[in-house]
Amino acid sequence: MKWIFLQIGAFLGFCSVAMPVHAQTIDRAVLAFGSTGPNLTPFWVARDAGLYRQYGLDVDVVFFRGSTIAINALATRDAHFGAFGASSSVLAKLGGVDTVLIATATPGLLFYLVTRKEIRNASDLKGKKIAASRPGTDSDLAARVAVQKLGLSEKDVNILSMGTDTERMSAMSQGVVEATVVTIGGYVAAQKLGFHSLIDLSQANVPYEAASLITTRALIKENPDMVLRFTKGFVAAIQYAQTHREATLKILTKYMRTSDADILNASYDYYVGRVIPRTPYVSEKGLQAVIDFIRQRNPQIVNVKAQDFMDNRFIKELDESGFIKSLYAK
Repeated sequence: MKWIFLQIGAFLGFCSVAMPVHAQTIDRAVLAFGSTGPNLTPFWVARDAGLYRQYGLDVDVVFFRGSTIAINALATRDAHFGAFGASSSVLAKLGGVDTVLIATATPGLLFYLVTRKEIRNASDLKGKKIAASRPGTDSDLAARVAVQKLGLSEKDVNILSMGTDTERMSAMSQGVVEATVVTIGGYVAAQKLGFHSLIDLSQANVPYEAASLITTRALIKENPDMVLRFTKGFVAAIQYAQTHREATLKILTKYMRTSDADILNASYDYYVGRVIPRTPYVSEKGLQAVIDFIRQRNPQIVNVKAQDFMDNRFIKELDESGFIKSLYAK
């Protein structure tokens, strides 16, 4: 199976940028991701700026349509790491997959609920269709939280699964749905199409763990050095993105699949400038919020705690050893 995923990665044109690595063995690793959202910026930057290679890893990145599909690559061990929402990892573990969160790229539920111009308030949204990604993804949960924050019940609306931000926006333009949830780039695009935001969830301060670095406890046990080196590349990419705006914008152009300067600059300023933390610990509070939200819809789920789904040892090591601090001393 593994060669299939590598072939897909090659087909999509995700070619690594060579960077000299002095006197160390280069190991191969596969990163699965299921979104073209800019909340995944550090993962892409680490790959294309050669930072994974700097720490001894040749990383193939493979795109799947939705994180619930991407996570299957971890389950089958066709991928070593995943870049997707905490909700997908939690659901996978509850379903018996050996997933664990080891770092967070974007804490918080950072979505806009955008609507057609005739939808001006919560009452107008009643009985209408809202497009989200697949069930269990961050956008799906964001749609449900947005409805709650507006004082409505999920029964008051019809939440439909409709793919990527771009596909959902197209569905709105065609009148198939009246609303959708999008990240900052999607919001900029929505405004250009005459849509508007009914609620900005970032202003609601909802505790949450969104785009996260996921692996398996099996890999941590079998090859902790690989996990540490991958995590080094990830945190180094956060610093690189902050200090290399133009290079990062070129990388975002590739992975977000847009050349719209307004969308790219807004995405960079929002995520790199405001959201992505230098020391990306997994938040126990945020992860527990994800678990509690999932349990609301699945009462049969046993009482589990955030600690069962997370492992901060690698970020802690890089933090306490001074590695992260040294990145910003350059």
